Amino acid sequence: SSLERMLILDPNLPRVRYELGVLYFKLGSYDVAATYFEELLEDKNTPKALVEKAAPFIEEIESRLTNHSFSGSTFSGIKYQTNASSGPRSTKVTLFGAPSFLPDEFTNKGDFDVFVSGSINYSYDFQSEPKKLLEAGLNIYGNEQFDQTFVNARVIDAHIGPRLILPIEFLNNPVVRPFIAGDYLIVSEDESYYSHGAGFSADIRAMDTLNFNIDARIMARENKDASILDGYRNRLSVNASYIASETTQIQFSSTVSTEETKTNIQNNRDYSLNISINKTFNAPFNLLKDPLSAGLSFGGTFREYAGPNPTIDPDTTRNDYTFRFSPSLTIPAGETMAMLLSGGLTRVDSNIPNSEYDNISVTVGISKQF
Repeated sequence: SSLERMLILDPNLPRVRYELGVLYFKLGSYDVAATYFEELLEDKNTPKALVEKAAPFIEEIESRLTNHSFSGSTFSGIKYQTNASSGPRSTKVTLFGAPSFLPDEFTNKGDFDVFVSGSINYSYDFQSEPKKLLEAGLNIYGNEQFDQTFVNARVIDAHIGPRLILPIEFLNNPVVRPFIAGDYLIVSEDESYYSHGAGFSADIRAMDTLNFNIDARIMARENKDASILDGYRNRLSVNASYIASETTQIQFSSTVSTEETKTNIQNNRDYSLNISINKTFNAPFNLLKDPLSAGLSFGGTFREYAGPNPTIDPDTTRNDYTFRFSPSLTIPAGETMAMLLSGGLTRVDSNIPNSEYDNISVTVGISKQF
């Protein structure tokens, strides 16, 4: 009120208009703040330095007062894998419960592929308190193998649902999001699936440095060419993100998923654990203005099947043990672009030799945010 009285006595005080604009912005009164900033820009006597300081506030106000917002990203690159087709580790396999030998052409084969992925996200803000949003997203992915073209994949998935802040103080006002979703998958143009279902996610801030996320979904999947594989895919994930320092973040994730089909030999359940560590740091000799980011991820999965496959081994029910390890480096190339270099090691052990394999991968890609 003291600042406003000063303007009444002397309207030619651009610094006072700026301070009032900042004050009302911090109070969340964006319409009033916008009025003061606009008057500041219209005044020809406003110093250039104040105009430059006001510009970011005006952009942010326009963003916050807009009901509709869009964002997206793309990621494309090239990958090499020592076992692109996930072929068995050895030519020695099991067939009808007896030892057999697989032709070498069906074992692990290295290959390159190019890939592209993208996402588009839309948000509608109801401009209410507590905050309520309607969010929708579309994700696409496609790759093209140089030689092992039978594992080419095309994926499209979409989701839509509200995002709500629940006024539960002892849980620090968690954010919840129920949604419906659908996806479509094509593998080598010979096999295709489509799924539809619903889910629920919740973000809970335990403290300033620790956040939890719970995600659950049920998807009904239909196979275009093999209805015997129709069924449900269910998943429950519990994730934690811990900010260890200004430059270090640690993430833990655990997942239980099930796949149910019309044939018992394909029904299975997965139990997964994964840990990721991310560290930001300045480039050597300050060659880049923005910091680099190095990541390390490792984890494992245990998969158990519901029953034996009689064509492979009628007396043994398959169990798989998977170990994954992946280092990465992200190099910024401006505010919205970055280069990603990553490696990966996957090792699958099983009580069925047909399902054991190893794979090492190297990926180089470019990401773009918009």
